[in-house]
Amino acid sequence: MRPMTLSELSLDWFIGQLHPLRPGFWLLLSFALSGLTLLAARSLPEKIVGRLRMGRWIFTPYLGLLVGGLSPRLLGLSDIDWVAGLGLGVGLIFAIWLLLALVQATLHSEAATSEGVRLAGRSWMEQIVWAGSQEFHWAFLRGAVWEMLLALPTPLALPGYWAIWLASLLALPGIFVQHRHTAQRVITGMLLITTAILFFYTRNFFLCWLLHASVGLFLGTGEITSHSREQSSAQRAPQR
Repeated sequence: MRPMTLSELSLDWFIGQLHPLRPGFWLLLSFALSGLTLLAARSLPEKIVGRLRMGRWIFTPYLGLLVGGLSPRLLGLSDIDWVAGLGLGVGLIFAIWLLLALVQATLHSEAATSEGVRLAGRSWMEQIVWAGSQEFHWAFLRGAVWEMLLALPTPLALPGYWAIWLASLLALPGIFVQHRHTAQRVITGMLLITTAILFFYTRNFFLCWLLHASVGLFLGTGEITSHSREQSSAQRAPQR
């Protein structure tokens, strides 16, 4: 009996991931729902699209956890070392918060004057829920990719390190589509990177949520919409 080639092993690994009990299935489902949300954005109001996007962020990994296709430990939801995490995490959060404050002060003010943008009105509770849902989606990407790397025929060295940065690459297109202004893309992209660093050292989703929500509340990193888009929508409405 001949040994299996690397391509056959890779194909078996890929097919094996397309099962509800494997993280690859839930990643594929999330990407498919993302495409449907992008199509819906052409005809639905922006508020409805935002709710659809947030629903995908929450319910896709939630169903994966219920079925058993995702690991709560790799998502930073269980087996958390709070003593070590708080000691390191609070210091990282403070340093990252100062860094993002400097970026926000230079980029966001410039975008607000040059592009005519404003923050979408949200209560503080809505800001916290939005931050938690987006961070939950990012944690899902990190945990799912991490588990897929662990299942490789030849596991990589430091799979957690590579999983966190590969997951960040997967999340970047969503940030580009979600936001229309360079300043907001830069701020959210930096938030993605900084929470990835925090997650790498603490493996704690809740600390990442704390960082994400604090930036949203105090630095104003909620969704941005433009006056021109609202005006064009208002002009199209009577014609329907």
